[in-house]
Amino acid sequence: MILEYCELKYHDQSLNAEVLSQVKEEITKDITVIEKEMLSLFYDFLHKEPYYYWDSQVFHQTTENIEYLLDNHDISITEDILEHFIYGYKNHEQNANVINDFRRLNFNPEMKTRLYRIPTYNSIVEGSLSNLFRVLTLLLDQTTAKNYGSQNNLFPLCQILESNDFDFLVKDVNVDLRNAINHGGAFYRVIHGKPAIEFQYVDKNKGIAVVHKPLYEFDELLDKLFDTSSAILLALITFFNNHKSLIDIDYNQKQFVPFSLLALRLSTPDARCRSISGLPNNKQLNIDMYIKNTERSYIHQMAIMISLMVYDRYNDYDKYMISFSGDRLASSWVRFRNTEVSQMFTDATSFGEVLEKVIKRGDSMVWNPSTEEIDLNEIKYFRFPNYKNDIYSINNVEEASLLNRKRLKANLFIGDIDKREEIIKVIRESIDWIKNLRNVPFPTFPIKHGDMEADSVYLSVYRKDTRKNKAIHISNENFVCTVDYNIDGKSTLKHGGIPQKIWETLSRETVGNMILAWRNSSYRTITQKKLGRNDPCHCGSGKKYKKCCLND
Repeated sequence: MILEYCELKYHDQSLNAEVLSQVKEEITKDITVIEKEMLSLFYDFLHKEPYYYWDSQVFHQTTENIEYLLDNHDISITEDILEHFIYGYKNHEQNANVINDFRRLNFNPEMKTRLYRIPTYNSIVEGSLSNLFRVLTLLLDQTTAKNYGSQNNLFPLCQILESNDFDFLVKDVNVDLRNAINHGGAFYRVIHGKPAIEFQYVDKNKGIAVVHKPLYEFDELLDKLFDTSSAILLALITFFNNHKSLIDIDYNQKQFVPFSLLALRLSTPDARCRSISGLPNNKQLNIDMYIKNTERSYIHQMAIMISLMVYDRYNDYDKYMISFSGDRLASSWVRFRNTEVSQMFTDATSFGEVLEKVIKRGDSMVWNPSTEEIDLNEIKYFRFPNYKNDIYSINNVEEASLLNRKRLKANLFIGDIDKREEIIKVIRESIDWIKNLRNVPFPTFPIKHGDMEADSVYLSVYRKDTRKNKAIHISNENFVCTVDYNIDGKSTLKHGGIPQKIWETLSRETVGNMILAWRNSSYRTITQKKLGRNDPCHCGSGKKYKKCCLND
């Protein structure tokens, strides 16, 4: 049968056997088979940092206690249990990425505390642990007359688990610190010359309480909490894997949990299904894949197999859109029509014939992966600098380069400068600073990068750097102009890179190798007099008019 062939090819049995052997050796011997839904999850706990630092005490206590519940009670794995499990897992995955990306960054201590330590603590406690605790209380709720299922808040969840012999799971959870963070009572401090976090919260008995945590101690707490979350998650994965028959849901429902379980089933160590979602009225089912192998033929093979496996579960969508991305692959996609998948499913049409139709009508866009030798870590952590002096500031420098043209764009803030010559002088100085910035390559397609001078610089010029009022529009009084600078005087932008309707309302002119698009002609507070050939040029270059902008 075609479906069986696809599933065997898609799910590498030798890899499954290898992961099973590693699980038995490094996690638990109490497992005889790995279900397809759990393969990628087990793999992460074997190979992905910081997953594999899971707390063994927490893992064993969780595993033993939920197996005990099953031995002594009738338990089912309900949809709400799985929903909280999936929320906890997805949040845990995000926390792992944040920890890997930000823990080693050389921020100053105060910024790192605001941007990394405090948000990560809250995300682990509120996102991962609260959802995983909820899974356990919902299991416990099936074994007692007490109404555990109604509890959602962290403190009562911790009390329930502690009173039911899950004490290792909650020993490092400090609800007071969580409350301090949630209510704005967490501050970076230097105590006796050492960096720390000050937590302020309301204690029922003492009133306002203050606790200081040295940064190294708080970092250790973050590690402990993440390792606790890892251990609980791993225990639940093991339990669900060993007792799949207890799962009590309708797999064909077009809802979050069935979609998420199918996404897990479509995930392997080298290909992860990040999400499945449907458009209204069954117009299209969207499958988002993240893959390591980025060869075009492999992607087309994957698209065919995924469409068939998804069709087996949901066969009434008009179209099936499979998107692919990777570290070195720009977003690609293949889209099949229902009739095409049905014909492949029943072996009425060959895979090759269907793929040829899809490509011919433009329903396949698969980019060639970038093969340029690059440092992915350099790209991940690279950022452009900002610039500020007493007169103006530049920020939000962004990459806009092409294969053969280095292009940078940025925002320029000029304050209350009114004179045209001064504005243009600041613009020129800003371009001179920006065009000499180093840029780095893109991971997914080649661009011109390095220390060479930029070919083009695009500026959006404003008065003040406010959170709002950044619209490029004549009604925005904070907006001054756009600048399209090109080293060769030839623009690569159509309508200045903005909508044509807005572009046509601006007062445009060419000054040297810049195209300026002013908010409107009345915006110039100084009216230009007629210049003589030997007068200083109005653009602020310092040259005579006849040798600068006379012929522009």
